[in-house]
Amino acid sequence: MDRYITPEVDARFKLLKQTTDENQKSPSNVGRKKSVVDLALHAYLNGKAGNVEGIDPVFKKIAINQMKLFLFSGHDTTSSTVCYVLYLMSIYPTILSQLRTEHNNVLGQDPSEAAARISDDPYLLNRLPYTTAVIKESMRLFPAASTTRRGEPGFRIVDPRNDLRYPADPSTLIWLVSHACQHDPAFWPRANEFLPERWLAQPGDELCPQQGAWRPFEMGPRACIGKELSMIELRIVLCLTARTFEVSAAYKELDAEEDRRKGKPRSGKVRHIDGERAYQVGKGEPSGFLPCRVKVL
Repeated sequence: MDRYITPEVDARFKLLKQTTDENQKSPSNVGRKKSVVDLALHAYLNGKAGNVEGIDPVFKKIAINQMKLFLFSGHDTTSSTVCYVLYLMSIYPTILSQLRTEHNNVLGQDPSEAAARISDDPYLLNRLPYTTAVIKESMRLFPAASTTRRGEPGFRIVDPRNDLRYPADPSTLIWLVSHACQHDPAFWPRANEFLPERWLAQPGDELCPQQGAWRPFEMGPRACIGKELSMIELRIVLCLTARTFEVSAAYKELDAEEDRRKGKPRSGKVRHIDGERAYQVGKGEPSGFLPCRVKVL
C-alpha cells in the first residue's frame, strides 16, 4: 500500500506546489481540494514559511499512515453494515419495496442506469431520505463498531439507578457500548423493532430519535472521521443492488446441513441471541458470515 500511496502523495504535492507558484498565492487561496491527500498537503504547506521544495520525510510517513488508516479502518464497518441492510431487507419486504420506489423516483426506472446517473450527478445521493433512514436504522440495531475513551482528572461516571459515582481518571479506559445504548427502551421506543420511519419522524413524535442516542460513529471531536465516506458508500451500494438482486438469508439451510454432518442437532450450541439468528460476532459481522442465496432480478 505504501508503494501506491507514496507516488500519489508526491504527484499531488508537485501539482499543488506548481499551482501555488503559478498563481503566487498561499495554498489556502488555491481552489479548494476535497481529497484526503490534498487536505493533508494543504495543511502542511500552510504551516511552512517561505519556499518549500519537498515534503519532510517525517510528515510524509505520518501522512501516509493516516491515509492507510482512513482507507482501511472503515472497511469492516461498511461491509458488515451492507450485510445487515441486505439481511433486514430480506425479512421486511414492505420496507424493501419502499426503498425500491425511492430509487425508481430519484434514479429512474432502469436499475442498469443508476451508476451512470450517480456518476453524472453525485448529489442525487442526497435525495434519498428513506435509503438513509434504512441505513441508520440498520446501524442502530447492529452497530458495527464501538470505541474507548480515556478518563480525565476529576471525571466521574454516574450510575443513574443509585447515583453511585465511579472515578475515571486518566488511567481509566472507558468502553462505550453502542449496542446497549441503541437498544435501550429508555431512549428508543419499540427499541427492538426495525423502523426506518423513526428517522423521518418530526420533533414531538415519540419515534423521533433523541439527540446523542445514535452512536455507531460516536460523537464529538473524536467521532469517526470516515462517517460521511461510509454513509456515501452504503447509499451507493444500495442504489446499485436493491433493485438488481434479491437476497434471502439461508440460516435454516446452514443449520440443517450442520446437523446432518453431525448426525443430530447439536445440543447446547448457541444459535440465537435475543431471538436473533444473525447476531453479531467478531468485528461486528453477522454470525456465520450471513449465509444467503442471491437471485438476479
